[in-house]
Amino acid sequence: MPEVQSLAKEQQKMKPQIEDIINELLESERRQHALDFVAWLRGNKLTPRWTATNAWGVKYKGKNLISIRIGDSAPGSVHYGLNSGSWHIGHWYLDYFLDNFADAFEPLASCEIFKAFVWSNVQYCKGCMGCRPGASAIFFGKQFDFICNYRIENPDVNGLKYAKQLIECKKKVFVL
Repeated sequence: MPEVQSLAKEQQKMKPQIEDIINELLESERRQHALDFVAWLRGNKLTPRWTATNAWGVKYKGKNLISIRIGDSAPGSVHYGLNSGSWHIGHWYLDYFLDNFADAFEPLASCEIFKAFVWSNVQYCKGCMGCRPGASAIFFGKQFDFICNYRIENPDVNGLKYAKQLIECKKKVFVL
């Protein structure tokens, strides 16, 4: 366990750039997709800021927009349900946004392919943070129980496209 504590302390002191950790821990397509996504964020003036070991948050107008986490193989490290060499984009409180700001998510809400994508990325509780059994939420009219929240794991090109669309919709809500 001392290795994990020292990694956490080291990162807390250094606040590493996300690109450095992506290049260190991800391979092939996953690495390229993650780097492309971070480049898109930066190109849209959305800056990933280190928040915890191998984790970054992105804010917009001072409000949490998304999180990005990269899985690590360090012994005893907290994986948050992520396998080593994996990464995810977390859309915290997406159910809240969909329920309370439905207009901002049109026309996505009427696209069956997009809804199927969202539904396929609902993450069921794995007890990784001691929050078992999870919560209930509604995403585009469909009820889910025992979920952790919403995150897109190892997105491919289409997954990145949809992640970006969700981000743009959430940004609209933040200016209301």
